[in-house]
Amino acid sequence: MRIFRIAFFVFCLNAGFSAQAAEQAPLGNLAKADFSREFALPAGAQELLGGKAGRLHFATKDGGVVVTGLDGAVLMTLPAKDAKGNAIFKKPRSATIGNGLLYVVDRSLNQVAMFNAKGEYQGSFGAGVDMDDAVGVATHEGIVYVLDKGDKRIQMFGSNGVYINMLELRPASAGKPAKGEEEIHLLRSPTDIQVDARGLIYVLDSDDDLVKVYKPSGEYVKHLPRNGHLASFAVAQDGIYLVDGDGLFVQKYSFDDKPVYRFGSKGKDKAQFKSITGLAVMKDRQVVVGDKAKGVASVFVADAGEALEEVPKSITRRFVQWTGEFPAAVITKLVSDGADLLYGINSDEKEVVRFKNGAVDAQFKLKDVKPVGVALDKSGGVWVLDDKKSRVIKLDDKGNIVSSFGSSGSGAGQFDDPTDIAISASGRIIVSDSGSDKVQIFNGDGIFQNEIAKLDNPLAVSVSPQETLFVLEDGKISIYSPQGEKVGAISKEPDGGEANLDSPKDLLATVDEVMVLDKNRVKVYTHKGKYLRSFAIKGKGRGELIEPVSIAGKDEVTFYIAEEGNKRIQTFVTQYKPSAPQQVVADAGVHAIRLRWADPNLPYIKQYAIYRSKEENSGFVRVATSLRNEYVDRGLEADGKYFYRVGAETALGYEGASSALVNAVARKFMPPVVSEIKVEPGSWQLKMTWKPVESDYLSAYRIYQKDGDVFTKVGESVLPEFVKSGLAANSRYTYYISALSKDGLESEKAVVNATTSVFSKAPLEIEIVKLTDIFSNSYKIYEQDGVGVVKLTNNTDKLMEGVKLAFTLKDFMDYATETNVDKLLPGQSVEIPLKAVFNNNILTVTEDSSVQTMLEASYFDNGKPQIFAKNPTIKVYEKHKLMWDQRERYAAFITPKDPPLVAFTRSVLTQYSEVHDESLIASVMYNALGVLGLTYVKDPSNPYQLSRSGANVVDYVQFPRETLMHKAGDCDDLVAFYSAALESIGIETRVLEVPEHMLMMFSTDIPAEADGWNNDDMYVVYEGKLWIPVETTMVGNKFVAAWEKGAATYYKWAGKGLTILDVRTAWATYKPASLPESKDKQGEVKKADIDKKFPTEFSSMLTISSNAKTHRYREAIEKNPNDAEAYHQVGIVLAKMGDIKGSMKYFDKVISLDPKNAAALNNRGNLFMILDRYAEAEQSYREAATINPEDTYIWINLAKAHRSLGDMKGAKEAFRKAQQLDPGVKKKFKALALELTSTLE
Repeated sequence: MRIFRIAFFVFCLNAGFSAQAAEQAPLGNLAKADFSREFALPAGAQELLGGKAGRLHFATKDGGVVVTGLDGAVLMTLPAKDAKGNAIFKKPRSATIGNGLLYVVDRSLNQVAMFNAKGEYQGSFGAGVDMDDAVGVATHEGIVYVLDKGDKRIQMFGSNGVYINMLELRPASAGKPAKGEEEIHLLRSPTDIQVDARGLIYVLDSDDDLVKVYKPSGEYVKHLPRNGHLASFAVAQDGIYLVDGDGLFVQKYSFDDKPVYRFGSKGKDKAQFKSITGLAVMKDRQVVVGDKAKGVASVFVADAGEALEEVPKSITRRFVQWTGEFPAAVITKLVSDGADLLYGINSDEKEVVRFKNGAVDAQFKLKDVKPVGVALDKSGGVWVLDDKKSRVIKLDDKGNIVSSFGSSGSGAGQFDDPTDIAISASGRIIVSDSGSDKVQIFNGDGIFQNEIAKLDNPLAVSVSPQETLFVLEDGKISIYSPQGEKVGAISKEPDGGEANLDSPKDLLATVDEVMVLDKNRVKVYTHKGKYLRSFAIKGKGRGELIEPVSIAGKDEVTFYIAEEGNKRIQTFVTQYKPSAPQQVVADAGVHAIRLRWADPNLPYIKQYAIYRSKEENSGFVRVATSLRNEYVDRGLEADGKYFYRVGAETALGYEGASSALVNAVARKFMPPVVSEIKVEPGSWQLKMTWKPVESDYLSAYRIYQKDGDVFTKVGESVLPEFVKSGLAANSRYTYYISALSKDGLESEKAVVNATTSVFSKAPLEIEIVKLTDIFSNSYKIYEQDGVGVVKLTNNTDKLMEGVKLAFTLKDFMDYATETNVDKLLPGQSVEIPLKAVFNNNILTVTEDSSVQTMLEASYFDNGKPQIFAKNPTIKVYEKHKLMWDQRERYAAFITPKDPPLVAFTRSVLTQYSEVHDESLIASVMYNALGVLGLTYVKDPSNPYQLSRSGANVVDYVQFPRETLMHKAGDCDDLVAFYSAALESIGIETRVLEVPEHMLMMFSTDIPAEADGWNNDDMYVVYEGKLWIPVETTMVGNKFVAAWEKGAATYYKWAGKGLTILDVRTAWATYKPASLPESKDKQGEVKKADIDKKFPTEFSSMLTISSNAKTHRYREAIEKNPNDAEAYHQVGIVLAKMGDIKGSMKYFDKVISLDPKNAAALNNRGNLFMILDRYAEAEQSYREAATINPEDTYIWINLAKAHRSLGDMKGAKEAFRKAQQLDPGVKKKFKALALELTSTLE
């Protein structure tokens, strides 16, 4: 019986165990795995092949593989044939998971099939190795091990099937084998293979009845305790499971070969078996046992054992992955640009071929040229070796010859039979010549520099990134330093075996290896010529070779191989396993340990993994990664000893061997002596400061005084400062300061001598920190923001309680503002804002004045008041003054509730009571100003543009009542007036500032459209609505002209210096000034005068505004001239705007399109009511009610029409029907109900 397993780190197999063996090991504890459940095997299932991540894999009697969940539900069936109908497997024998793939080995086909997580077939490998009965497969770190029972050997492949070699099994290097076990390392009848997390290889050899253990190198390590006739086994993360095929129980061993526990027995009950046909150990310690005879799988939950220590990691084998291929003619030489271009020589066609991403991109047929080699320089220049004219030529990207050097001959710079060309990293051009048996070296311009002579038929050359030169000669390779000195060779040795070259064709030098094409294999050596490994085998499959002729590197891990036999170019990636970092050193630091190691300077190393433990031989945890060859491990426990190992990791994710063990002890923090001490003396205190100690492990600073030899602590501070109070004035003191660490270590004490100052200040000192000028127009803000800051200082050595500060400004404050301070310690200072509640007398200031303030600080000393005063002056600006440092101040001049302004706007607005459109109202108001005679006059003394350009320049701004009275103002006066006028009637405004000018805009309350329509930049789309910018300085002209100018200014400066002031937001801080009562009479403007001065303005604005409000509906009509709803909406908008005639036309259009449109008939009736055409209204309402008798409001309208016609009976009947539909109408229309109530009760 043969069982398989699937796991990344947990490998599980069915195992036989014979109870008849004479040397049987103890069985261990019998109660360490509890039975959980059992489920029926899927139909046709023969063996459980293994499981992982909640999935189980079963082989079926028809040679298939079924995947189930842990409840036995079938999740998928793996395909048994590929897309071409070829068999994938016939007798699946073993399975494992690794590298993101499921591997299934088939003993009939002697190959391994690969599947992804979705169960999709990814190809097969191994058929070309000529195996005889492949019975097992295991994988670790990208190496796939296939057990060949018939040939008694282990074959190795890369993760996707590139053949590596047969694993050479060798006896143990240490000690001698016991008598009779001299050849125990050899396999006799192997039946299963698995690998543990360390990479050790386990093989069940049924002839020896042993599980033999090998290192990844093939060296024999040991065998598990002899236990009679073993049938199978499984390696898990925390031990090894063996199955006794006779006793039908499972025995677990620890990795130190000790029995741990066993479970199961023969029988038909739960937790018993009639047969064992598979074993899988899941990562969550669920052990699944297949039982074909019972037709079930039993699930046990096992106790966890001690897992393997995965650190230190051993060096594991490098391997190669196949990554792709593309067809190509016979390409004898290859070179890559390191990106997506690949050049080659087509010797049959005598041309240079350029490939791009696997396809022919260009073909250069060169006249009178026989290309035999090609190379690229750093700039991408193409250099071709021409055998016909014995020269080197350079091509441009079109294939044209741009330069050449060399000629026929045997002298310097001449060629007899050139064979290959290479260009080094420094730009040297190297050419091999079999005719003259030498290699010549030229600089980048083709100037001869040196030669290596007396070679044996040099066929190919390759240069490593370090400029080491490798020359392929007749059956050997010579190695030369960058200086041209021979430093090594790769040649045939009598016992060289696989390391010997047979028929080499080409070579590639990488950063630390040399790859050589040798027949249908690739052999790999170090730069010193030591043999490392081989890969590939003869065949047509992926990663197999037939007559390879050229090899070229793309980057540090990727390379190409061109084949003559298969007429293709394959792409490979080397999966490096870095050697252990060398010269690792651990240096102790403060709560830290610094690790450093030698830089191997290998480009395929991405980073380093850092492992730490507090134990020398176990418990290592990956704590960090480092991109450099050093790392500082911080935050460690002081006096703690820590052990470290370091491993290098490649960009492709493989970690190499762990470094040698290093350790260090993290030190406690000893603070340095406090330095740079400074003293700020006071009369009754000393304030000491010093340079802070920069460390996370500083606890505090301690301050001492000394009495004889005894230090007494007088204070402690976590900050680098300390104030000692309660001292005598004009006295000398000595203190000592130290730093204390969190580890309890204290620095040496630094001494400081200082003398308190002579007392000469007021006991309660008043110091002006800041006093700001007062702008009377914004007097309300000082209630919150204050006019300045005062600092009170206790200059005594006593505690002051009940300290009070009073502040007043005579005539402008009804009461002083007071601030209380409960306690003021000796030497303590406190800053107090000076808040002021001014009365509106401050608005009567007619000239800018300096006013004396009164500050009075007081406290009680032994019951007696102690009072100290100060009288600083402060400047008060009269109400028209403004400084533009805080632009929101301007909002105080926009006074929408000022009675003179309100009286004016109401006098105009009442003459247009039928107008409710914001744009029409704003235009009427603007034109009224022109009729009133309001004009724009520049401020000759301080124009706005000068004020705005200097934030500290004081400007003069009129209040709207004054602009109304004077009938003139500059730009900021007019903006304040017009904005206040519109705000007073509920229209929202914004102030617009552009370089050297001010204007405003107001909201039309028309929603903006999604497409951003703004009527050709006439409107501004702002905050989801359409706004109209207005140039107020054009007052006297018609409104539309001011609108056009405002819009042009807005879009000229939008995004180039234009700012927007939200007046309403600014009022939250700078409230509109509350001006004294005014008895001035304002002029009146008559509607007739407005219509006379601007005769067409109202109708023009009506059209413009209605067009804006109906724009989206008119667009809908353009798209669909029969869109009745769009016509209806236009009619509603026009009706609301008072355009009765225009509205009627649209409702008539709706009715022509939809004669039964009750809403349009109802609205048409509404228009007739407005026109006092009651009979026509009654007819429209009646038609609407006939169409939609369930509409309550149509019946209400009909009742009103009857009443207007004097038909009270008809009115009562219509209202009754409305009330039947909605009893609530009696309350909604109380007046109408009362009028008709006599017959409705």
